[in-house]
Amino acid sequence: MFPPGCEVCLRGRKLVLFVTGICDRSCYYCPLSESRKGLDVIYADEVLVKNDLDIILEARAIDAEGTGITGGDPILKLGRTLRYIKLLKGFFGKEHHIHLYTNGRHINREVLSRLSDAGLDELRFHPERGDWEKIKIAKELGIFSGGEVPAIPGDEKSIKEFVMFLDNIKADFLNINQLEFCPQNAYQLKQRGFTLDSESMAAVLKSKESALATIDWAEKEGIRIPIHYCSSVVKDAVQTKKRLIKRGDNVARPYEKVSEEGLLSKLIVSSECSSLREMKALLAKKLRLPPYMIGVSSDGKVVEAPEELILEIKRALPGSKISYIEEYPTATRERFTEYPC
Repeated sequence: MFPPGCEVCLRGRKLVLFVTGICDRSCYYCPLSESRKGLDVIYADEVLVKNDLDIILEARAIDAEGTGITGGDPILKLGRTLRYIKLLKGFFGKEHHIHLYTNGRHINREVLSRLSDAGLDELRFHPERGDWEKIKIAKELGIFSGGEVPAIPGDEKSIKEFVMFLDNIKADFLNINQLEFCPQNAYQLKQRGFTLDSESMAAVLKSKESALATIDWAEKEGIRIPIHYCSSVVKDAVQTKKRLIKRGDNVARPYEKVSEEGLLSKLIVSSECSSLREMKALLAKKLRLPPYMIGVSSDGKVVEAPEELILEIKRALPGSKISYIEEYPTATRERFTEYPC
């Protein structure tokens, strides 16, 4: 049985609400980017949040059925975190599932009660040993709670001790994540002797084996709590991909196509002979298209058009520059690829 938060996430329907980059732990494997780590910034997926409406619109854009609140440590901005839980529950209803990640350092009975009263559904701890008891308190207050840790090769003993503790307090789950390289932690991982798995784009060698060995041990020991392994492939090829496809379906312009990977494809056209306004009007007229089937890019530099009209556009605008592009369907529309036609 998966934790409910994982079930929603695997469907690509979980909004990732990053409430702050502030954290008072220094995990050497922390993957946070320079634009987030240690900074008091707020993101809804890839959207930099400036007001509450940004959060609601991003949740609507992916048809979110739930939200994962993360950081940094969200508890360090407890007032903000509580307000967002109430905001999401109030707008989307009680069935909108909300889980929260914390290292547990600043958790106490009062904080847990306030989280529960606000409507939090699930609590995931990544604690140091001195904070393990906080999970027991969360369980006593009736909060669906468990642990979430990375599978660090060579650290199996510590994870097994954590498993036994969780089992003794009747925690609801343990998630073990595959440890990954990223630009932010690569130096720290290499300094500790970790290497890249040759069969993966980012996974640490033997991290998977460490996680599976722990699960196998737990089964033999009769551990009762559910233990789940989440690989980097699941995160990228399942969770993120499904979320991008759903967002693409919702935000694609009339002339854009959503690929199987969730990318938006189209043509971009530029010409020295015409202004963008004139070019758009000329293309719409010559190709007999409604105005909404020809667009102008967000930066106002090129005209955008359906990819299947490449030949017609070349005939209509000889000498123009035409490229096929793919973009992420995110708020910032990062370009994934570009090919001249």
